[in-house]
Amino acid sequence: MSLTFRKSLIVGAVVLIVGLIAIWWWHSAIDSQGSRQRNAQYTELLELSGQLNRDLPRLLDRQTRFERAEVVNYGMRFYYSLVSVDRFTHDEAALAEQVEPQLREAYCNDDNLAFYRERADFIEFQYLDQNELKIFHFRFSPDDCRTD
Repeated sequence: MSLTFRKSLIVGAVVLIVGLIAIWWWHSAIDSQGSRQRNAQYTELLELSGQLNRDLPRLLDRQTRFERAEVVNYGMRFYYSLVSVDRFTHDEAALAEQVEPQLREAYCNDDNLAFYRERADFIEFQYLDQNELKIFHFRFSPDDCRTD
């Protein structure tokens, strides 16, 4: 190996190592900033679910009781019970078909749910029957509200 080739090889290796270190440092700086934002988002959702759960369960109307709210994977899940519905005697699909458009409309347009559209990755509505057995659930994300 000639001396000039050896110098070129050493300079190339040093440049490669410095480049890799710079890329690693830049990537870790971005990850830590993103992690802080995600942690703040999760904490904000947890605090909100705690506030909501203080007064629950609560009867919203003659048929619907709000049971609880919980944070799941940077999203929010709300549990509701249909107090006069038994999943074994009612048509679950017909109920879901009736409820889903109203929930989607509320999620996409209601000012009270704007926080969840803007800050949560998704929102999920879990419906239970009078015996607290799962009837159906709906999951919406901000993408569900976009009209092309």
